[in-house]
Amino acid sequence: MMKLKPVYLFVIIFFLFFSCSEEELKLEIYSPEAFAFQLENDWELNASAQIKGFQQVEENEKYISKLSYYANLITPEEELLQEVDYGMIDRESDEKLTDIQLEIQIILDESFQEGEYSLQIFVNDDQSGQQDSTAVKFKLEN
Repeated sequence: MMKLKPVYLFVIIFFLFFSCSEEELKLEIYSPEAFAFQLENDWELNASAQIKGFQQVEENEKYISKLSYYANLITPEEELLQEVDYGMIDRESDEKLTDIQLEIQIILDESFQEGEYSLQIFVNDDQSGQQDSTAVKFKLEN
């Protein structure tokens, strides 16, 4: 009978351990979009982004994701308006999710003038503690 040398045995165990370990997730916001259209006197801003790489905890045969977010607005005059929108995404699914869509809708009153704005989006994975951010530009124009 052939005996394995201890070095080969160590290499095999090392390979099995690391090939079976779970892939490390990296929170990422991607594909941000934003557009605004004029209502009577106000503007409606609609923005969205995709989020991937968040942790999902399996509980009672369900996968649970918990994300929190907030958005800042930068005006054409470079004024920073903090937390113009914020919220939580608390998602439960029968299957592991590859991504989640974040949707933001904000009404901007008549004090917002035409011009190019920037929306900063910040997301926190409440289960892993990871954070990511992105920014998207949009215009208010007739």
